[in-house]
Amino acid sequence: KSSLAFDTLYAEGQRRYVETFSAYTRQFLDLLSKPQVDSIENIRPSIAIEQTNTVKTSRSTVGTMTELTDFFKVWFAQVARLYDPATGLLINDDHPAAIWQRISAAHPGETLLVTFRVRRPEKLAWREVLASLLGQTYQRVIVAVDPSREPIVARIEDLLREADPLAGTSEVEVVQDRLRITEGERARFVEAAETALHFGNGELRALVPEGLREVGRFCRGLCSPVTGQRFRAASPALFSFNSPLGACPQCRGFGRVIEVDYRLAIPDGSKSISEGAIRCWEGEVYGESKKDLIRFARSRGIPVDTPFADLSPDHRALVVDGEPDYGEPGREWPKAWYGVKGFFRWLEKSTYKMHVRVFLSRYRAYNPCPACSGARLQPESLCWQWRGHTLPQLYQLPVDSLLPLLTEDAANVTERSAACAHEAIVTRLRYLQQVGLGYLSLDRPSKTLSGGEVQRVNLTSCLGTSLVDTLFVLDEPSVGLHARDVDRLIAIVRRLTDVGNTVVVVEHDESMIRAADHMIEIGPEPGSRGGQVVFSGNLSQLASDRASLTGDYLFGRRDLRPPARRRTVSAETPKLHLRGVTKHNLRALNVALPLGRLVCLSGVSGSGKSTLLDHALFQGLQALRHQFTDDAAEIASIEGPTDFADVVFVDQSPLSRTPRSNPALYTEAWETIRELYAATPEARERGLSASSFSFNAGDGRCEHCLGLGYERVEMQFLSDVFVPCPTCEGRRFRPEVLAISWRERSVADLLASSISEALPLFDDHPKVQVRLKALEAVGLGYLTLGQPLNTLSGGEAQRLKLIKYLGPIDESNGKPALLLLDEPTTGLHRHDVARLLTVMQQIVDRGHSMIVIEHNLDVLKSADWIIELGPEAGLGGGQVVAEGTPEVVAARATATSPFLRGALGIAAPSLSEAPRQPPPGGDT
Repeated sequence: KSSLAFDTLYAEGQRRYVETFSAYTRQFLDLLSKPQVDSIENIRPSIAIEQTNTVKTSRSTVGTMTELTDFFKVWFAQVARLYDPATGLLINDDHPAAIWQRISAAHPGETLLVTFRVRRPEKLAWREVLASLLGQTYQRVIVAVDPSREPIVARIEDLLREADPLAGTSEVEVVQDRLRITEGERARFVEAAETALHFGNGELRALVPEGLREVGRFCRGLCSPVTGQRFRAASPALFSFNSPLGACPQCRGFGRVIEVDYRLAIPDGSKSISEGAIRCWEGEVYGESKKDLIRFARSRGIPVDTPFADLSPDHRALVVDGEPDYGEPGREWPKAWYGVKGFFRWLEKSTYKMHVRVFLSRYRAYNPCPACSGARLQPESLCWQWRGHTLPQLYQLPVDSLLPLLTEDAANVTERSAACAHEAIVTRLRYLQQVGLGYLSLDRPSKTLSGGEVQRVNLTSCLGTSLVDTLFVLDEPSVGLHARDVDRLIAIVRRLTDVGNTVVVVEHDESMIRAADHMIEIGPEPGSRGGQVVFSGNLSQLASDRASLTGDYLFGRRDLRPPARRRTVSAETPKLHLRGVTKHNLRALNVALPLGRLVCLSGVSGSGKSTLLDHALFQGLQALRHQFTDDAAEIASIEGPTDFADVVFVDQSPLSRTPRSNPALYTEAWETIRELYAATPEARERGLSASSFSFNAGDGRCEHCLGLGYERVEMQFLSDVFVPCPTCEGRRFRPEVLAISWRERSVADLLASSISEALPLFDDHPKVQVRLKALEAVGLGYLTLGQPLNTLSGGEAQRLKLIKYLGPIDESNGKPALLLLDEPTTGLHRHDVARLLTVMQQIVDRGHSMIVIEHNLDVLKSADWIIELGPEAGLGGGQVVAEGTPEVVAARATATSPFLRGALGIAAPSLSEAPRQPPPGGDT
């Protein structure tokens, strides 16, 4: 399916579109090779929205991906108001007309003085300054005669009669005018204010004559009346963290700074000092520091054979912080113990050396910027607010909360540019909400999104650009969506087709298939036995087509039935109790997870499932074992059996970044295969050993690509690409090695064979057979033995990680593993889901515990226990709304229960049987 949609349709549409550009422009674009096809007619310019997250930079956020930050900075520059950081008071641009409005409203009918400040220049005496003022018809000034007394109004003529007027005074206030605040004096006041602002360097004061009490201090432009700090006028660049004008000067708009993280230097607290708890001192280069530490520890009575986590706080602080007046490693000790921190401070003096920078990079991590606290903008930008919110605070709100806040303000936006930006913002926020991403905030880093979330974010960007007559190719956009949100996604896709676009979707979701105008099924089997059009037509034609496997499941001719018997969960069942879990939208959550069972976490998208599985359970257990955690949740306690042989988070992250690794190597079958080739008469005759058939080492691999099979090409402004090696044409080996055959296949031919094809070749080699059968069991038999692991989808990589646990529990420790899976059915047809479920049940039958995040109803109805989080996404979620067997959860009134009842074939409960719940208002 993906080969047809992406490698053929999208590739040709993109290639033809790019070829319309000039030769200069094309050199900066990623050119796609021409698909191997006779002809493609009526192709449109194409856009591919794939189910992968290729974003690596921290600058990219949900707001920048959707271009919302561009509209926000235009809108915010028009509607935000400036507040004094010192006093919290509103700062206005005080031009004379605005000053009159404020003064006349606050002091109608009163008599006031309008004054401005004059400072004496260094080279002039006060007599000269006063004479100049008198020559300009000014008559009075306000003088502070004594700092302990109130200022007085003095006549300039009287001051000039003195021998040394205003001695010891650095400044005076000149009275510009004295007038009564009435409507008839408006023009006179405006003229006086304009003159005072001009001669007072943009500042003036309004005083009551009796007691010279200040009633107002004003300045032209944006200036704090208390501190005198001046501010720049609002502009879009001032609110952009990608602009030098608006970015925080310390973190340069990243929101984080890179610093040494001492948790990386001491990642495993279960090790003692002598066992290598201080990782940075393990090795020959800096091993002398470990010897220094052991000598110091013995001199101070610090146990070197006790786990580091079990040392007293004072001892740990001595090891890490060192002593006062420390020296430098390797030279001045034992003057004073320098500690781990002193060691890194010493290293940072030598960052001009390449090997020191490389070494430090292993122990550095990103922490929130201390200057902006992660807001990314400079302090001046954070003084601007709209309805009490700074711009970063608006970015931190979930879309579900931000959209109503902006919708209420639509009528108040009158400036044309702000109104256009406001309309674009509201439109795109609605799209995000409609595709089920209302729980995301605009400051969420793009690299933390799942593949399905990235795809739906990109989909809203395409909708916002209003493209027409374009071919959109989508890769399973329903991944990660709860069943109730799929209909809203379908409506979004329909909106694209309604304006004249063509949408090709690779999809397994039943609702998406039923909503399609036309369906094409590729098959009949995976791998080399597929690649044919099994069916092409509409839904009614699919119902009568008996050759379609999809139609069989869609119309009930085949079905996945729940297990005949479930593993029971009772009071005696061992459970893992997590108490007081707090992270993101989980607030003091208590949850019990049965062990030795297949447990599913369900709930609407954004309800807190991933936070519970990753940040709480996985990282919480890592912290319990004194291992490094990146972003663990706050947990009051973890109770229950925790001595697992292994705790594995089986996500959809790639297994390899380069084409060097493949399934044969990953399953450790390649070592035996190499020995089989080396044992052939031809290989022995030519003196070839098993190492000659290794593509990672030895003298048998291609000298040009060093056995990689591909050549790395560095692209300007783009990520590097891999193209087949021009010498070996992707076959990895030298010609004399490729000439050796085993069972009529060269080593390259065997690597090009699918796992299903290769299995019969190893009937008499059980060591290889058992490893390849594990791949077949998890539904990956269509992969070739030599397929680069960096080309696998997230779901394929996830299933490949499961094969380790298909065997019996290790006899050496006799302990089961805890497997945590994040949507393992991604990219699977229902026929493949049945096979995956068999594998998952086999793993649990072997004694392992499996906890799975899943929306797939076939998996949910096959679980032993379901824990549903909700009731809504984001701030409205984070609670356990139902738990029990699938039948028990189906009987509850939750977001999942209606769909689960349909999957189980259970009728909806009647009104009298339905569990009674109070309405949202709290009335009973």
